[in-house]
Amino acid sequence: MRQFYCPYCSPRYQFHKLRSDGVLICGQCGDPLVQKTLIKPTQVFALIAVTAFIAPFILMVVGSLQNLNKSRPPSINGSMTMITKIRRLSN
Repeated sequence: MRQFYCPYCSPRYQFHKLRSDGVLICGQCGDPLVQKTLIKPTQVFALIAVTAFIAPFILMVVGSLQNLNKSRPPSINGSMTMITKIRRLSN
């Protein structure tokens, strides 16, 4: 259902009436009611701002999760200790 409101009266005390020609009017002041928009421009701006601040964090988390799944090359330190042990045994 569409939402209507009176831009001049307090939303707390509004009640709507239907005029004889089918137009909704405010019960207090008698002005025609205005239809509420589904998405306001300030909400669009807020969504863009939130996306700008959160997107780097999300990309960082996704990138770090991809690095965890990659296989790592074997450690060089383990093979170096084996080489030094073999050299000691041969001398």
